Amino acid sequence: MENSIYKILEWVDKPVLMVDKEDCIIWLNKTARNLLDGDLLQGRYFYGEFLKQRETMSGIKDIVMYAGNRYLLEKEALPTDDYSVYYLKNQMLTEYEVKEAYYETILEHISEGILGSDGEGKVILYNKAAEEIEGLKAQDILNRHLDEIYISNAQEGSEHEKVRDTGKPILNQYRNFALCDRMGHYISYNTYPVQKDGKIMGAVTISRNEKRLQELIFETIELKRKIACSHDRAQSKENSTAYTFENIIGNSKETSELIREAQMMAMVDSNILVIGETGTGKEVFAQSIHHFSKKSKQPFIAINCSAIPENLLESILFGTVKGAYTGAQDSTGLLEDAGEGTLFLDELNSMPLAMQSKLLRVLQEKKVRKVGGSKLFPVNCRIISAVNEDPKNLMDTGRLRKDLFYRVSSLVLYLPPLRERKRDIEALIQYFIERYNRILQKNVRGVSDELKEILLGYNWPGNIRELEYVIENLMIRSGINEQLMVEDIPPYLRSDLTKINYEQLMMERREKQGSLKEILEEIERELIVNTLEETNWNVTKAAEKLQILRQSLRCKMIRLNIVREQK
Repeated sequence: MENSIYKILEWVDKPVLMVDKEDCIIWLNKTARNLLDGDLLQGRYFYGEFLKQRETMSGIKDIVMYAGNRYLLEKEALPTDDYSVYYLKNQMLTEYEVKEAYYETILEHISEGILGSDGEGKVILYNKAAEEIEGLKAQDILNRHLDEIYISNAQEGSEHEKVRDTGKPILNQYRNFALCDRMGHYISYNTYPVQKDGKIMGAVTISRNEKRLQELIFETIELKRKIACSHDRAQSKENSTAYTFENIIGNSKETSELIREAQMMAMVDSNILVIGETGTGKEVFAQSIHHFSKKSKQPFIAINCSAIPENLLESILFGTVKGAYTGAQDSTGLLEDAGEGTLFLDELNSMPLAMQSKLLRVLQEKKVRKVGGSKLFPVNCRIISAVNEDPKNLMDTGRLRKDLFYRVSSLVLYLPPLRERKRDIEALIQYFIERYNRILQKNVRGVSDELKEILLGYNWPGNIRELEYVIENLMIRSGINEQLMVEDIPPYLRSDLTKINYEQLMMERREKQGSLKEILEEIERELIVNTLEETNWNVTKAAEKLQILRQSLRCKMIRLNIVREQK
């Protein structure tokens, strides 16, 4: 019988050792002899050579170490009870198998679709969620090349190839996925390179069915459209824009010339391209042009092309027919809603190239076809577009089609950045101070000379929008002062805002104020007044916050002549 056991165990593909009652190794199979030092181990005590690290919960298996490697030890007694058979399994392999089981469970139960390909573009991973999203079966596509599977839509294959070539992920992508037997639906997805030790092994796409999000977006859009239409009917005899040329603030020659140029453009119906950095007021000028034109009684509709995925943007601009895809309802597009008025396309350079092609066709033919429909509708509105970069650079880098540029830029209005029209800064500062006086119920009259020097010397990369943000922060921190001061600048803005050394300005200001006693009294007075303001002039609460006696606070108020102003 022993010979039969030896013959069976000899060809087992994992290390097998036979141990007697004294724990002495009496035999090793071929795998054990090759993997371990067979000649050296035979005749030695097992636990003298294999160090026990721990026992498993069952007690049948141990974790042992030999020559720096960890093994899972499984014991089995022979029928004679004279010997035991010890099976060894590499612990690293065991841990891998456990992890693999976890990964397989996760992949099959998460709601995101997973599509993985190897370095040659062959599909090696395709989970259950991906099957549901794309209507395919893993058994039909595994080990096949992406180009074979996605013949009608090579997007997956080309994106995996691009990710493998560049090593950079492709993020925040959207597309309409049409199934053979069902209506299409939107999916969002990201594609990542798979790397090991710096080497790219393949690519993986993680996708999500955005059906519910799509339905919510269209419900919101339809609600906004109904509100807008109701508003237009209620004010059919009034202008539908919020801004006019009178709302454009600025004393510089450049701004005056811009207004005159824009007014001339408003007199004709040609399409206009407005070029300007972020925050220069592109929509303010677009609305002002509409208000000044003969279209002023017609709708003005604005949309930011960067805020909406490509397929949703197509539906919003062109409209949809019921059943075009899951959740689609009969709806007019913005091109139709604009009627004889103006459609403002902000950040046109953020519109995907495929969508740019569709828009170009509409502008050329002056007709639009709804998504899923066959009927053509006339387009009679004027298009005002805006870009926040140099169009030449956008075209050279492939982000703006040249033919679309020529179609939307019959007239071009360039808005210079705020740093190129410094004279406008003071007027804008005063305008924003007055605005936030009303909002915050304050009575600030202006800014100190030191602060003005800082504001005029700053580069303003965010232009007018950034200036408004800074003034708002200064107003909130200004207390009851009638002037905005350098010390009102929030700490998180100082490093960006102050090209002139902040500490140096504060030192100069203190030198101008006089003696140390006067400076300390001014600081003490300001601290007390601010605390009283915070506590609505409750002296007891203010004293508690200042951590002084109520009587001491009263004395300081008398000494520093602090009284509450009557409103």
